[in-house]
Parts: sequence; C-alpha cells; structure tokens
Amino acid sequence: MTQLKEIVKNMLPARLGEVLALLRQQDAKARRNAKITTKNRQKIDALLRSHLPIKLELGAGEKRDVAGWTYVDRNENCDITLDLTQPLPFPDNSVHMIYSSHLLEHFKYGDLVNFLKECFRILKQGGIFNAAVPNARIYLNAYHNPEGFEPDTFCLYEPAYNYNSEIDYVNYIAYMDGHHRYMFDEDNLIVILKKVCFRNVRLREFDEQIDKKGRKPLSIYALAEK
Repeated sequence: MTQLKEIVKNMLPARLGEVLALLRQQDAKARRNAKITTKNRQKIDALLRSHLPIKLELGAGEKRDVAGWTYVDRNENCDITLDLTQPLPFPDNSVHMIYSSHLLEHFKYGDLVNFLKECFRILKQGGIFNAAVPNARIYLNAYHNPEGFEPDTFCLYEPAYNYNSEIDYVNYIAYMDGHHRYMFDEDNLIVILKKVCFRNVRLREFDEQIDKKGRKPLSIYALAEK
C-alpha cells in the first residue's frame, strides 16, 4: 500500500488527496472482509437479506435469546464471532441499533474511537447506539472517602480485587486484572460520543428490558443517535 501511494503521488499530485481517500476506503473494505469465517459471513448475509431491523449486542459474552437481537463477541457462545478491534464486517448504513454493556472500557483510547466510528458507520441514519460502562467516579470517590463503600457490591470480579489500601479500589476499576484499558465518568462518555459525530447524546436510566441487573449499581448508561 505504501509503494502504491508513492506511485500515485508521483503520477497525480494535483488529485493526491482525493485518490488517497479512495485508497483508504478500499483498504478499509478489504480489512472488513478479511478473516471472516464462512459461518459468520452466512449469518451476516442472512441478516442483511431478511429486511428485518438489525439489532446487535457487541461484546455480549454469550447469547441471551432475546427476540430480535443478534449477539456478537470473539467467543463461540454468540451468534457471530468477531474481533471487535477490527473493522466491523457490515455495510454502511445497515444496522438499526447497537448495544454494548461493559465493553468500551476494554479498548485503548485510540481503538475505542475507531470502534465507535465503525459503529457510527454501520448504523442507519437515525440508528441508536446504546451503551453501559462502569462508573469510575464511584471508585475514585471511594479512594477519597472509603467510609460506606461496599466492595461486595462494587468489586465483584475477584481476580481483580487485591486490597492493600484504598488505592486498590482505583486499581480494580482501572485495570481489572489486565482487562480494562480506559475509565469513564458521565462527562467523558458524552464528550467522546459527540466527537465521533453522534447526535442527541444523553445519559439514560437503567432499562430492565436490556440492561443486566447485576451491573446497575456501578454503571453509567447513555444513548446516542446517528
């Protein structure tokens, strides 16, 4: 790709920006189509042919068998198996709704922005991005004011909770035994979604129809529209 760009640069200097933009689009499309198993491709094609609203839970962990939803994760317990750090193998403007619960904190910031851009790309105009993330503010408050903090409620993943002093409340949410790479509060979640060009970005309340009850005390919930 680098050599091709140099050739194009020498041949068409006046239109270099336009040509390189086209090359980037073609490269992104090629990467979206790469490493997709036949089984996954068949499921995605079936969704697209159905003409029914496509609703994806990304980073689902496992199927929940809620009617109308397709569950996506990197393990075999879901409908579609994908590496979510890679471009999503769906066409532009093809998905009606995307939901993720405690997924976004597993991305490094650059990968997080790329992932959200991919979600924006595949959503239809007016499509909804719906997310739940852990609220790091709870753990930062616990460091400064540990009285009343309840580890049995807020530190449920035992491998990540190694208490020596109050700073380990922060270590718990920041690193999660190596699984977490980014922290959220109510403010930065909204700002990041807006930066990706989502509109009508707002916080929401817990929704028992879709959100996991066990995560309610420690989560921030947000909605955004394309």
